[in-house]
Amino acid sequence: MFLRSFLGSAVLILSMHVLAEGLSAEDQRLLARYDANGDRVISADEVELKRKQAFERMDIDADGEVSFIEYEELDHKKRLPLLKARFDKLDQDQDGRLSGDEYASYLGSFERMDHNGDGQVSGDEISQPENSETAQLKPEADACFLWLCVRGSLD
Repeated sequence: MFLRSFLGSAVLILSMHVLAEGLSAEDQRLLARYDANGDRVISADEVELKRKQAFERMDIDADGEVSFIEYEELDHKKRLPLLKARFDKLDQDQDGRLSGDEYASYLGSFERMDHNGDGQVSGDEISQPENSETAQLKPEADACFLWLCVRGSLD
């Protein structure tokens, strides 16, 4: 029974992935966000439904209006995971505290911009678009299954 259920789910996911092929990543994200009934068409009703749902999430005290404080709270909740991910990337020893050495030693996009790997970024390297070798180091991936799209790096 479990195997049959698992295989059925896998076939459904794969078929939705195949349906999403041929669409740009941005188009897939739009469908994932707004196409509530899965017909691969976004109607004005679906956009309105999504906006109403967003408003209800913002209206924390359920008074039918959103104050700036409520709006700010939602924005803070959305940004928190991004801030945490950035902090964790800087916190090299993952002890929950960021030392001056950890902060100073993080090079961020410097290594990606240093195309020839000499430890220096020249004006030519700054203005040079990422070459195919560099682009292959950290490809962005978009995976859309059913109505869920995930954007992330494959590294």
